[in-house]
Amino acid sequence: MSVKIKLLILVLAVAFLSFKSISEPELFSVPANFPKPSYHFESNPLSTAGVELGKTLFYDAILSADNTVSCGSCHQQSASFTQHGHVLSHGVNDKLTKRNSMPLFNLAWSSSFGWDGGVHDLDFFAVSPITNPAEMDESLANVLDKLRNSPQYPALFKNAFGSEEINTERFLKALSQFMLTMVSANSKYDRYMRKEGVKLTETESEGLALFQQKCASCHSGTLFTDFSFRNNGLFPNADDKGKFEITHDEADQFKFKVPSLRNLTYTAPYMHDGRFSSLAEVLEHYASKIEKTPSLDALLMKDGKPGISLNADEQQKIIAFLQTLDDEDFVKNTLFSESTLINEIPRKNIDAELKSFRITDETIKTLFNQSIDAYFKIKTAIEAKNSLLAAEAARSLIKTLNRIRITETEQKKFFDSYQQKLFLDAKQMIEGENFYAHQLDYFDELSAHLYILVASFKANTKVLYFNECLKSEFKWLSDAPDDISLSTDCNDKKTKTLN
Repeated sequence: MSVKIKLLILVLAVAFLSFKSISEPELFSVPANFPKPSYHFESNPLSTAGVELGKTLFYDAILSADNTVSCGSCHQQSASFTQHGHVLSHGVNDKLTKRNSMPLFNLAWSSSFGWDGGVHDLDFFAVSPITNPAEMDESLANVLDKLRNSPQYPALFKNAFGSEEINTERFLKALSQFMLTMVSANSKYDRYMRKEGVKLTETESEGLALFQQKCASCHSGTLFTDFSFRNNGLFPNADDKGKFEITHDEADQFKFKVPSLRNLTYTAPYMHDGRFSSLAEVLEHYASKIEKTPSLDALLMKDGKPGISLNADEQQKIIAFLQTLDDEDFVKNTLFSESTLINEIPRKNIDAELKSFRITDETIKTLFNQSIDAYFKIKTAIEAKNSLLAAEAARSLIKTLNRIRITETEQKKFFDSYQQKLFLDAKQMIEGENFYAHQLDYFDELSAHLYILVASFKANTKVLYFNECLKSEFKWLSDAPDDISLSTDCNDKKTKTLN
């Protein structure tokens, strides 16, 4: 066999394996009505283990300086991976950034990232939020050290990449692998375009026609963005000049990325600074409130006047069409949801998890009890249905737990495991700062994990009670044996005393 033929076979084999790795339906596939992706899959072929590692990293607050903020904190699935209800995204120590979180979906088709386009490769996208002082405020070196010293990550990296080595390239590529799977392509409009038996209403069809006439110059194609950067006539904010801050080109003053218009029902508020809370406000802006500035996009000028001609009826029809771009399957797809295996609590025999350690160091004992105090602040806030105070107390719990240093090997391994579980529980409290029901769901797990940790280390200086409703399996800690504040309908409560 000639060298050329051997080389050809090798090339074809590599191509086949690369194609196979990105074509597994459960990992990534190109929707029938979508164009070819622009991401370089050949340099980062997806694998089940790689995607799972990326998802675990995405939802892990260990990526931030104080272990309170994860990628998922500002990119929440229920909000199409934006930060629900926040005009500007929040970082460590509740710092405010200057921009609204962009949604994360269909990233395989984008070649620039962020409102200002400062990143040109998905594999480097995570570096910006991790190192931004107002977001995660951490260094890559510290992140990698924390991952190497964690009880779970060496094995996860080995599963994904063949060895336990944890380096920058593997870390970033794993995050990319998970984000690449975030494909939103099953809206009513998608099914209509794919001729899957779905029809648009008369109003939606009229809205589509108006959209194509008035909006599609920028929000074009199946992805509903041309990926360009434009000044869309917002009243300028001198503190954020958009793409100009990357290029320092005067022509880029106040230009921001044209976002996709998919999933708008979930992603409010709108614009790079979240200034509009409704689609009606957005369309009213384009119809009558365009600010004429030197870099204003030419498409927003007609006959020397700024704006797009849109009457009230036309605006409502366009909104009706835009709502056909919502993909409910995407925001509920458990493949993108935070993994629960690491945080699964023992349901039948929780005491089987207990160890018999004892804390003698007074500083560590004090920190344990400060953690208990933070827990009770969370509990008080939950009882009052004050989700903001619950989130604030959860941040305090994380910071206190983060200061505890256990050195003995067996104890450290056990503590690190439950510290990680508590971090995840508390993070859910923080992310649910506007959702009391969400916080209550995770308070049960938080209570169980703290009970296991405190009981194992015999760290409490005052008597505590661990309560469990046997039928509902709801659990909570209290400082009184007859406490039923969080489960008034519990008729089968079992209580254990922690002396």
